[in-house]
Amino acid sequence: MAQRKARQGTPSRPRRTQQERREETRRRLLDATITVLVEQGYARLTTIEVAKRAGVSQGAIFTHFDTKADLLCAAVEHLFPRLIQDYLAGLGGLPSGRDRVGAAVQMLWTVFQRPELQAAIELYVAARTDPELQSALAAMEGPHRENLVRVARELFPEAASHPEFEGVVELVIDAVQGGVIARVARPDHPAIQRMLKVLTRFVHLSFFRGRQRPLKRA
Repeated sequence: MAQRKARQGTPSRPRRTQQERREETRRRLLDATITVLVEQGYARLTTIEVAKRAGVSQGAIFTHFDTKADLLCAAVEHLFPRLIQDYLAGLGGLPSGRDRVGAAVQMLWTVFQRPELQAAIELYVAARTDPELQSALAAMEGPHRENLVRVARELFPEAASHPEFEGVVELVIDAVQGGVIARVARPDHPAIQRMLKVLTRFVHLSFFRGRQRPLKRA
């Protein structure tokens, strides 16, 4: 009797709304898509396997996404903010006095080594011969790149007013991404670290030529 009263007196958790359930299903699908993409690659990824990992029916996928390409791009779009936060957290944990440009370039390289980001790069390569995937990526890529430039401006406000700031940031991102692709064929080649050093020197020369110790932490 006492146990029954205790149960009766325990407030029940509020039932989730339909919108909350829908958002939870969508999140599970996006997380499952990234997992399958990492494990099996773009060529072998199927919506059947994604649905299985997410614990939903295959038909449920297409109540949230019109096509497989839309699902893949939404999963990458879901992934990017988390990677940006990890990147910022990594930079924030560096010791004071370190060259911030060199640290930012090296940390960018580190983030690009993440299996989920390397799997996402597969989609960009596959889009060359897949117009539907290319179209879906194009809709996502613009806002994502704008966000990356915004983050760079916040990290380096002393250089943000430079007329070529955005172009240099884009160049650094594309160079690192290209290095990641090259690393598949030559993972331990010293050219990669040489490239990162040249990138760091290039940014210093582009934005901070003539300034004394421009990018040291206070």
